[in-house]
Amino acid sequence: MYVQMGTSVTAGLHAPGANLTPIVVGERLGVVPVNVGFDGACAGAYGRPHSDNFSLCRLVDAIISGDWAAQNTSMPFIGNGNEASLARIKTVDFNQISQLGLEYGTNDFTLCAPLAAFEESLSYSVRKLLIAFPKARVFLITPAWRLNFQELDTNTHANEKGIFLKQYVDIMVSVATAAGVPCLDMWRTLGINSTNYRFFSPDSVHPNETGARVRGEVIASFLRSAF
Repeated sequence: MYVQMGTSVTAGLHAPGANLTPIVVGERLGVVPVNVGFDGACAGAYGRPHSDNFSLCRLVDAIISGDWAAQNTSMPFIGNGNEASLARIKTVDFNQISQLGLEYGTNDFTLCAPLAAFEESLSYSVRKLLIAFPKARVFLITPAWRLNFQELDTNTHANEKGIFLKQYVDIMVSVATAAGVPCLDMWRTLGINSTNYRFFSPDSVHPNETGARVRGEVIASFLRSAF
C-alpha cells in the first residue's frame, strides 16, 4: 500500500483529475494507492483553530493513538472536501504500508511558519512514524516551485516574514537526512517554473490532470531508486 499524506496539492481538490498523483504511483509500483491530502494542511500546528488538527504532527498523533476526536470535532468547521480524506485515513492500517510519502511545506511557507517550528514538527512526525511503523518506507516530498499569493516568483520573493520557499525545502532535505529517510526535492527536480507552469497547473500551486500525472511519474521513479 502506498499512502501519500499532504496538502491540497496532494488531495487534488482544485481541478478535474488533479487527485491522480498517488494513483499513478500505485499503478507504476503495483501497490494500492491511498490519497490522504488535506486542503490547507501544514507540517506544524501554528495556532490555527480547527485547521491545526489536520497538520501532519496532529494527524500522526491520531494515527498512532487511534484517537480521532480532535479531527472529528474540527471537521464541521473545515469541510472543503476534507471529509473524504479523513474517512480514508481512519481506515488505513499503517502497519501494512509499503511506502509513506509526506508532502508538506507549501502552506507552512504561505503562513510564514517559523523555520524552527517547521523543522521541529517535521522531525517529530518522522521520528514518531518510524518508531511506530518500522516496516513503512517513509520519505518526504518538498514543495515544487510556485508563485506566491501576489503572483510573484517565490525564487525571488519571500513570504511576509522574509523567508523564501527554498528555505522550507532545505529544511525538509535536512530533516530527512538526519532521520535517515529519502527526500524527493521537487523544488529542484520537478522542472516547473515561471515559463511553463500553466501547462501543469491553473495557478502554479495546484496541479491539473497533466501536472498530477507528471508528479506521479516523478514520485514513482524516485521510489524505485530510493528503496
